[in-house]
Amino acid sequence: MVKGWEVSILLLLPYIQLQQQISIAQVGLLSAVLSVFQIFSNLFSGHFAEKFGNKKVISFALFVFGLAWLTIAVQANILLMILVYACAGIGVGLFNPLANSLVAKMADTNRGKAMGNFSAVTDVGRVIASSLTAFLLAAVSYKYLSLGYALVTFAIVILFFTIKQNFSKEKDKSELQKIKIVSLLRDKKYIYSILTGMCDSFASASLYIFIPLLLVPKGIDFTTTGVLTALFFAGYMSGRLLLGRVADKHGFGRTLIVAEIAMALFILLLVVVKSVVLVAITIFLLGIFTRGTSPIIRAMVAEAVSEKERFDKAYSFYSFSVNSSSVISRPIFGFLAAIIGISSVFYLASFVCLVAIVPILQYTKLQKQ
Repeated sequence: MVKGWEVSILLLLPYIQLQQQISIAQVGLLSAVLSVFQIFSNLFSGHFAEKFGNKKVISFALFVFGLAWLTIAVQANILLMILVYACAGIGVGLFNPLANSLVAKMADTNRGKAMGNFSAVTDVGRVIASSLTAFLLAAVSYKYLSLGYALVTFAIVILFFTIKQNFSKEKDKSELQKIKIVSLLRDKKYIYSILTGMCDSFASASLYIFIPLLLVPKGIDFTTTGVLTALFFAGYMSGRLLLGRVADKHGFGRTLIVAEIAMALFILLLVVVKSVVLVAITIFLLGIFTRGTSPIIRAMVAEAVSEKERFDKAYSFYSFSVNSSSVISRPIFGFLAAIIGISSVFYLASFVCLVAIVPILQYTKLQKQ
C-alpha cells in the first residue's frame, strides 16, 4: 500500500502545479524533499524498531503518511507542502525496510520466492493506486481525494495495530544486546550484499526515467514510449515473481550473476535496436532482469545476518544504501546524457551491472566456507 501511496502523492504534484498553486521548480523541490527524508528515515528505521518494536514503528509510518494526506486536504501552500512531503518521505523510509524485515522473518525457507511475491504485490499496488489516483483526480477535487486517502490510511493503522503479532519466534528482546550498524558492517557477507544492492540499484532503478529519451530519437513517438514504459514495469513484476523462485532452486549467487549479465546485454541491445516490435520485446525482457534481482539481493541480506532479531537494523542500512545509490545515479546519468549523449547513460548502466558480479562472487565464496 505504501508504495502505491508514494506514487500517488507524487502524482499530485503536476496536478497541483497545473492548478497554479505551486511552480514547476517547486515540483522538483517537493519530490526531492520526499527522497531526502526517505533516505534518512531508512537509516534510522532499524534503531527505532529495536527500541520500540517493528509493529509500532510500521504503525507510526502509516500514521505519518495519513497525516501527510490530511494536511494536503487542508491546504496546499508551499510551506505546508514541504511538511507534507517530509512526512511522506518519513513514512516510506520507515515502512519499506521494516516490511522487508517482516517478510524475511516469516520466510524461513524459499526466501527468494517470498521476497519476489512481496515485491510483485507492491508493484501491483503501485499500478492500482496510480491508476485510481489519476481517475479520481479527473472526477473530484484533489482535496477530497486526499481526505479520502487519509481516512483509509488511518483505518489501516487501526486495523494493523489491533492484529495480534504472529511472526516467527524471536528471542526475548531483554536477552539481546543492542546492535550497532558498525557491528553489522564487520560482517563481510553483509557488506557484499550491500555492495551488490548498491551496484544493482545504481544501474537499474532510474533507467525508466531515461528510456523515453533514448527511444524518441529513434523515431518512436512520446505516446508510444509511455506504453513501452508500462511494458517495462510489467517486466519488473514478472521478474520479481520468476527470479526469486529460480534463486531458491539454483542459488542466489548463480542466479544473480546470470541476471546481471543478461541485464547488461539487454541494456546494450536497447541502444542498438530500432524496430518498435524489437524494442518492445527487449524492454520487457530488460524489465525482468532489471528489478527481478531486487528480491534476491534482499534475501541475501537475510542470509548474511544470522539472527532474525537483527533483520530490522540490517534492512534499515540496506535500504539507506541502495536508495542513496539510486538517487546519486540520477544526476550522474543526467550529466552524462547532457555532455556525451543519451547512449552513454546505458553504457555506464551496463558496465555497473557487470561490476555487481564482483561482490556477488565474494558473497558466494564466503557462503561456501
